[in-house]
Amino acid sequence: MKLIADAQLAPRLASCGFTAIQTEVTMAIAKYHPELLEQREKQGKKGWHVTLRHPAPGDGTSYLDVAGDTLDLTAFHHLVCDQAAALKALGDADDLGIRKAKALGVIAAQQATLDLAALTGDSGDGVTGFEPVATVPVRRRQTILYVHASLTDLLHLDRDAVGEVERLGPATLAKIRDWLGRSEDVVIRPVLDLNHWPAVDGHDPTEEIREIVILRDGHCIFPWCAVDARHTDLDHIDPYVPLDQGGPPGQTNPHNLACLCRRHHRCKTSGRWRYRRRDDGTYAWHGPHGRSYLVTPLGTIQLNND
Repeated sequence: MKLIADAQLAPRLASCGFTAIQTEVTMAIAKYHPELLEQREKQGKKGWHVTLRHPAPGDGTSYLDVAGDTLDLTAFHHLVCDQAAALKALGDADDLGIRKAKALGVIAAQQATLDLAALTGDSGDGVTGFEPVATVPVRRRQTILYVHASLTDLLHLDRDAVGEVERLGPATLAKIRDWLGRSEDVVIRPVLDLNHWPAVDGHDPTEEIREIVILRDGHCIFPWCAVDARHTDLDHIDPYVPLDQGGPPGQTNPHNLACLCRRHHRCKTSGRWRYRRRDDGTYAWHGPHGRSYLVTPLGTIQLNND
């Protein structure tokens, strides 16, 4: 197969780039070993994903990374480009890249309108009674923001009020209102008292306990780890002992729970690392090489240098 590809490339080797070489090799594989191409396609499919990232807190900008079927993504890109062109025709003077990003929101809003029409039997032009096309319940567009703001800010007494949005960082209340105003379903969660310490006898914490620990820790509390608390496990600092095996009641409580990402949870469970929560809310860690660390809200401090 390598010889076949070499023979095809030899006459134009001087002008060939990496893409041309890769294409020729792929065509040789497809022609003479189609089973290998099928394996490559299956392997490539394992990398399909849609990932939303918020890498720059405070600027209201996020990143959407997508890997999927070439035909599907090409068709969707054409749709985005068409919508961006329509925005320009309507007077939008922003650059093409900005208009394409705006187009994603427009397409999402249009789809939500079509979904609602399909559920209600309303065609959108005043004609009702046609057969709905949706066969499964359609989820309304819901925006869930974990916002921390003072009562003064919420009452709009401060024109330049800023709230903190978990995982997104600081944002003006105007931006937050804009996000919520474009949502069809807004969820307001009650304020939690972080000084309240509920406890349960079972191993699994209640949603209230889980939320208290997540809000308190903010991230994995292993030295220098910054994994967001909402992507972590809740670890029992003192290992949980079932009541029928002699364990005390109320073991599952915020004082005995901490946020650890899966990797560092395994480190602690293995016994190579141990830690405790101090009365001031910091975490004292001891590693396998005799080194100690203190994890504080401001960062990690190494306590010994030997």
